[in-house]
Amino acid sequence: MPIEFAYAQARAQARHGERLSPDTWSLLESSVGLAQFLHLVRGTALAPCVEHFSAATSPHVIERSLRREWHREVDTAMRWVPARWRPAVAWTTWLAELPALSHLLAGGTPLPWMAEDPRLSAFAGGEPETRRASVQEALPALIVNDGSGEASRPAWLRYWRSLWPDAAAGDPALTQFVSLLERYSGAETDAADWLGNLEHQAVRILRWHREQPVTVVCHLLLSALELYRLRHGLLQRALFNDLDREAAA
Repeated sequence: MPIEFAYAQARAQARHGERLSPDTWSLLESSVGLAQFLHLVRGTALAPCVEHFSAATSPHVIERSLRREWHREVDTAMRWVPARWRPAVAWTTWLAELPALSHLLAGGTPLPWMAEDPRLSAFAGGEPETRRASVQEALPALIVNDGSGEASRPAWLRYWRSLWPDAAAGDPALTQFVSLLERYSGAETDAADWLGNLEHQAVRILRWHREQPVTVVCHLLLSALELYRLRHGLLQRALFNDLDREAAA
């Protein structure tokens, strides 16, 4: 198995070497306004993620673009792994849509931006029962069988584990990784340094378990955390920009 994941290890390590340092993040997060934030991001390895953004870019466009970046990360990682691991890696792509799907499955009203989203538009039309049936048909593994009809992270996780090849059962590194996900799945996003702690633990697993399946999933987790942090910085400033424009009108 190590030989099979040697290429994945090399790519993950290369990508890890490009990740922004704490000092760089501190500089970005101290910026004022979306224009300055974008200017600073364009001097980092995250520049391609904001290539088409401007100070006038709407929050919805930012969200859609970053979800697309996540899908690209997953598609790239799929090319690193043996064929039997590709279904499990491919399933991670739906994490970006899970909050919106949960909203729709709970009977929430489709939001205007969902109709323009290439993945969500298929589930955002019609009556609540129609929407639920559409998700049930396309993504049955997301439906919680507790009568609520909602999607959940535990349901996503259970199905993801079911996609692992048989040889992965009992893999100590993957077991450690799943325990890490479960520990932080209910964490409040405003809890003290939850993101930094999760990132630190993922890096440790990546360094201690080389050329293994966990290499790829740790890479994806670290990529997701990086995109989450970028999203937070962009949206915080984009929303304030909107408020400033309304105040000036």
